[in-house]
Amino acid sequence: MRIQQIEKIQIASEQLEDALSAYFAGRFHSALVLASAAEQLYAGYVMKHGETPAWKRSRSIVTKIANGLRREEGDKPTCEEDIGDLLNRAYNSSKHAGKNDHTVFMDPKFEANVAIERAIENYDALERLGISGLPDMPLAQRFLEESITDEEST
Repeated sequence: MRIQQIEKIQIASEQLEDALSAYFAGRFHSALVLASAAEQLYAGYVMKHGETPAWKRSRSIVTKIANGLRREEGDKPTCEEDIGDLLNRAYNSSKHAGKNDHTVFMDPKFEANVAIERAIENYDALERLGISGLPDMPLAQRFLEESITDEEST
């Protein structure tokens, strides 16, 4: 066994490619976990370059919408941490098991789709920033094209 120094951006890229392969093969649980891991690694690079990663942007937007609706109903506001927990519930439940936590309630395809979209969004941000070490992602292009086609047909 040989110890190697590996850039995390390479790990993230491998995880995203594997997530996309799993997604297209209908293995949505694997796609969810791999895409979420890739998204988090890419996010570190995005933040290092002074940008806001996809998950933080999503969390902020959803919190603002939720609080707008809560205000209309006269309810107490929520916080970004609670919204973040909600957004990551399926992913976190998929990778942890406790004594009494052996079932996950989710739409696996939807959750995988969201995680992949965020990972691709971070990948694209790094590409725009000119970060080296990013491989071509033909499966990401296919994913985006099929997502657009799916939206147009609904």
